[in-house]
Amino acid sequence: MIRVLHVLSDSNIGGAGHQMLALLAKPRDGFEVEVALPEGALLIPALQEAGVKCVELPYLAEKSFSFRAVRALRTCMEAYKPDIVHTHAAMSGRLAARLYGKCKVVHTRHSVFDPSLKQRALGRLANWLSDAVIAVSPAAMDNQLALGTRPEKIHVIFNGMPKPRAFTPEERTALREKYGIPQEAFVLAQVARLTEVKGQGDMLTAARDFNQNILLLMAGEGELRPELEARIAAEGIKNVRLLGFIKEVEEVLAVMDAQVSASFGTEATSLALVQGMSIGKPAIVTDYGGNPYVISTGKNGVVVPTCNPAAMAKAINGLCQDGEMYNKLAQGAVQEYESRFTVEEMVDRTFGLYRELLVG
Repeated sequence: MIRVLHVLSDSNIGGAGHQMLALLAKPRDGFEVEVALPEGALLIPALQEAGVKCVELPYLAEKSFSFRAVRALRTCMEAYKPDIVHTHAAMSGRLAARLYGKCKVVHTRHSVFDPSLKQRALGRLANWLSDAVIAVSPAAMDNQLALGTRPEKIHVIFNGMPKPRAFTPEERTALREKYGIPQEAFVLAQVARLTEVKGQGDMLTAARDFNQNILLLMAGEGELRPELEARIAAEGIKNVRLLGFIKEVEEVLAVMDAQVSASFGTEATSLALVQGMSIGKPAIVTDYGGNPYVISTGKNGVVVPTCNPAAMAKAINGLCQDGEMYNKLAQGAVQEYESRFTVEEMVDRTFGLYRELLVG
């Protein structure tokens, strides 16, 4: 039996948490899995419901590195005796694993960052702290290489997500009524934290040029919300709605016609884009980071220049007006999901990497 310990420092449920839940949702023959999380982490009930054992540790919350977290994690490792330690943005976990000394260390790179002095130091440190680095897109791999990580350490494994449940036409009609959406509206959705690099400000600018029947839903919370609310009020923007945090994201995916991503920072492989593709929803995205590796113009959506609201609005209006193109991209979205972004593909490649490291 191969023992794997995952380490995540997030108290809330972000992209790394959702990806971990998808990875560990079903038991894998020959493997025993445990997850070390901050005390009271919101991900714990979902993992436990999936049958995954969780260990709550002090000093770990929201900190990539803490000496006290290293001590707590090393104690945890001495008790659990993992063969693999797999960390998600938690440097404390990688250092604790090296001090423990009886395991292989895997680290997942979920984002891309500008090559600051700090990030370059961390990239080079990965050569010692990690036996393998999983990059969730070629953009994340290129970023890691630019930061000094050796190429033989890096393995590209795309995020995989399960398909959301299917909604009947009647249920979708009811959802439009629930969210106060006119039945004739062409609905866009942007599912992302409300923070500057996700580009919600650019989307407000783009919305001024939307066709009359287009409505944009922004699902998520974050520090940018007061600024967005102020702009919507001051500029009289009627075709954008801030939904706040939505627990049932599949409702938003079901009610939308297309998805947008206006990111200009950190984006690697958007889980929301992957889930939207799985149910045949095209996307209009910026050419930043991992977006162009998920969405291709003419295949499953449209890629536009980063920080260019005019180009975003033009692409959205074009997709809304061209029903034939919309149907082609919707079919392509499902095909692209099935070929590269299923949970099964992610799980097989990740657990295959574990075995490869131990055999090698």
